[in-house]
Amino acid sequence: MMLVPCTVESVRVHVLTNQHVVLLQAQGVRRLLPIWIGPDQAYSIATRIAGITSERPLTHDLMVDMLGKVGAEVTRVVVKDLVADDQGGGVFHGSVFLQLKDREIEVDCRPSDAIALAVRCSARILVAESVLDRSAITAESNDDSELAIFKQFIESLPDEQQPPQQS
Repeated sequence: MMLVPCTVESVRVHVLTNQHVVLLQAQGVRRLLPIWIGPDQAYSIATRIAGITSERPLTHDLMVDMLGKVGAEVTRVVVKDLVADDQGGGVFHGSVFLQLKDREIEVDCRPSDAIALAVRCSARILVAESVLDRSAITAESNDDSELAIFKQFIESLPDEQQPPQQS
């Protein structure tokens, strides 16, 4: 499986639907991968990127702290698959890779949780090329209608990079 390094471009909230999306930017190419995520993960990722700390540890802070205390390090996270669902969409599958002494451990997880962990420990974010090929939006796309729809979607998102309100 070919893996492409990515960074978090932004976390946004769609104004009309109040749905949250994290946009991953593939390195070296003009491709964005939108992953729809829950409000808690959006808050967790957005606050960390913005450098905002909470009074008490959020779930992902707790996980990183616990892993550190048992000597495990998050080395990388991978968005490894996109599995079709019954509604004609798909569900992203992810993994967190931990280094524990001389062992590497792979833990299955939601990509949103993996990304929230990665931004806390500066772990690499990698996406399977097959997932990018199926879901990323690219400026070099030959499908102008897809690109126009995505540009329209991006323009409907708020410009400010405010973290979503925690409920």
